[in-house]
Amino acid sequence: MTQSTPGGGRRKRGQKERCRWCGREFVVTPGPGRPGRYCRQGCRQQAYLARKLAAAHGLGDDDLVIGRSSLEDLQSRLYCLQAALEDVDRDLAASAEPADVAEALAWLLENARPLAEVWIEPRTLEA
Repeated sequence: MTQSTPGGGRRKRGQKERCRWCGREFVVTPGPGRPGRYCRQGCRQQAYLARKLAAAHGLGDDDLVIGRSSLEDLQSRLYCLQAALEDVDRDLAASAEPADVAEALAWLLENARPLAEVWIEPRTLEA
């Protein structure tokens, strides 16, 4: 059985998903009803409490509250990736030799990995 995902794709039971609260990967267990969206009951409860708190403060489902330092770190890593893309575009326009392409790819990967490692945790009242 499959179910639509928010991105419009399909997901199957037994497939790995990311918890909508903490971001951990988990396997969607087979059984009756809708496939789970959370890795454990505690995450489901925290998401429920966060939705209630957000609604009490007039925030919508798509509104986020994150720490300034988390946002600045994310923006910094994104800027590094954007600069690396510009560098690679410029370098590959000048030369398409295999050694130059390999060097450009290595540079791009070096600058993409720090951004790929970012995961911003949801904030709770305890945070």
